[in-house]
Amino acid sequence: MDVTGMLRRYGTPRAFVVSAADGTGARLDVEAEMRARGWVRARAPGETGVLVVCGDPGPELGRAIDTVWRSMPGPRRRGATIDDLRECGDAGRADLKDVGMADRGDDRDGLKLDVLHVPVGPVLPDWPAGVRLDVALQGDVVQEARVTVVESAPDFWGERRVPRRLDAVARLLRVAGWDGAAERAAVLRDAALHGEDGFAPRFAAFRRRVERSWTLRWMTRGVGPRDGADVHDRLVAWLAEIGGDGQAPGGESVDVLPELVTGEEFGRARLIVASVDADG
Repeated sequence: MDVTGMLRRYGTPRAFVVSAADGTGARLDVEAEMRARGWVRARAPGETGVLVVCGDPGPELGRAIDTVWRSMPGPRRRGATIDDLRECGDAGRADLKDVGMADRGDDRDGLKLDVLHVPVGPVLPDWPAGVRLDVALQGDVVQEARVTVVESAPDFWGERRVPRRLDAVARLLRVAGWDGAAERAAVLRDAALHGEDGFAPRFAAFRRRVERSWTLRWMTRGVGPRDGADVHDRLVAWLAEIGGDGQAPGGESVDVLPELVTGEEFGRARLIVASVDADG
């Protein structure tokens, strides 16, 4: 079977995209090229044998990427652009890896429950580049969390607040599972970045659709509250800033993540992290 046949055998071609701290610009280029080719982003390394690394990873992130690379199914290809991966294969699923060892701890009722220590990131789709979140779980509730920045880089966006916010919106919508709207946000992000005509009415239609989604509201209301705002409030504030009729909080930092995720169900942690626009 030729390469094209292998790609089509497993459905839509897909790639697992990893961004280093200095890789935001390269990531945007890769996403645009994937969109033009009809590729999609893999949600886990086991979904594909194609790895795209954007930017120049430091030693610690590089080791984490190498671990992911070894877990990917063959045939495998690795590169920095989609053109590097023109000849590639897409194959089965990798085995799940052990994420930690359990010990015992007291829950709120004084009972002994397993405490599972889980590192989340730094190689994870739609995750802040170069960030690792170490959480302690009892059942499915985060009891403790610690954030580590394994590498950083100068801010890519500068004063370009609109495309930055749209990038954050796209990331949050992907984590929420609304891939179609996430892709629309990414298209609008690129349009704003390149100064394309007709942005305002296109964004207005997109904003109405997102703000009227009862499913999205149900998923995000009451999740990760801080200073009177939850995940949904932070998303709406981004949309208002993009639309020019509001101002979202600035100076966001991953330092707030332990406070936001502690006490929350683990399944909500990804949504909470995506609601903090700290990925420059």
